[in-house]
Amino acid sequence: MGVSSLYSFLASLAIVVVGVALGIQPALVVLASLTLFSLLVFGHSFLIVWVESININMLSTVSALVLSMYLAELYRGSVASKRSVEALESISPRLASLAIPALVGLLPMPGGAYVSATIVDEVYTRCGLREEEKTYLNFWFRHIWITVWPLYQGVLIASYILGMSIDRIVSITWPVMVGSIVAGLVASWRRLSRCRGDRDTDLRGLIHLWPFALIAMLNLGLKLNVAIAVAITIATFTLIYKPSIDRHWSALKYSFKPSILALIIASLIYGYTLSRSGVAEEIASIVGVPQIASYVIPLLVVLATGFEFTFSAIALPVLKSFIDDTNLFLVFLGGFSGSMLSPVHACLVLSAQYYKANLRKVYKYLIPSTILALLTSTALHIIVMKI
Repeated sequence: MGVSSLYSFLASLAIVVVGVALGIQPALVVLASLTLFSLLVFGHSFLIVWVESININMLSTVSALVLSMYLAELYRGSVASKRSVEALESISPRLASLAIPALVGLLPMPGGAYVSATIVDEVYTRCGLREEEKTYLNFWFRHIWITVWPLYQGVLIASYILGMSIDRIVSITWPVMVGSIVAGLVASWRRLSRCRGDRDTDLRGLIHLWPFALIAMLNLGLKLNVAIAVAITIATFTLIYKPSIDRHWSALKYSFKPSILALIIASLIYGYTLSRSGVAEEIASIVGVPQIASYVIPLLVVLATGFEFTFSAIALPVLKSFIDDTNLFLVFLGGFSGSMLSPVHACLVLSAQYYKANLRKVYKYLIPSTILALLTSTALHIIVMKI
């Protein structure tokens, strides 16, 4: 090993922060950060570590991303998208603004916020929201479930590592979900007051949300890989709605956009490299206080990689020896905080690109909301502990 993993990690994290602040392409920022960290820690053998990271899990994740973006493009240009949005708007435009990303959020696919962004865009436009407000709302409510929904990798990995049932984990981590919903509503409800509904309630269009239900059934019910579930859904969607060759071609071009694929692949390699470096163990030994380490390590790991599940894969094995209810809650809270604040989180980058938003301005909403979610969920946890 070369330079201290911790110092190398902090230096690479600084590159991420500065690079995004300067408006540099996120994929280039992550690649530069990853390269610096790898060189400092592993020296010239870093390429060996990178090659080792290319495994079936990475290929599955990238495949799921490509296919989910393909489906999103097909869905966005179809009658299914129009009818489902109209049905939700007929109930309440405010409800549609929040429910669409939340519903899509029940399907934890890489870059899934792009799916909801394409569907909800017309609603946000009619509500008079600015690009940064659209990005914030779509991104935030897309991720309210990540600490409780059993399809999310972070929950599944935690269950495996700790030998704890998912029900037990959810019974501890649910305050993070509630805190995130409260924070999102506080930040958005006044802005959404501009939304006005002028349609009679008509729920028939909700039937067109079936692709999301099908993916959930195939993945959660039949335990099929997410990529396979999405591929089956694309085939079924094509048979039912018969999108044109041009639509398929447009979807294909976007789903293989180089800048997005580069960001995802670099982030996945980064997560593996961090796990091999021992940085989590080094941070834990320095911090000393289990409660602080339980929050800080997951926060920093996800902040750097942009993938919420890395807090379970990298941080939990280090923290396992002193995990109790409070520390497990803090691990998930730290993972959630890092996920919502990471400037290289694929969902945030994709949302900002789709809405053509200034990523730096989006943080005007993300930072206060994350702090409020942290305070609210911690207060709830303390109250529940005393009951």
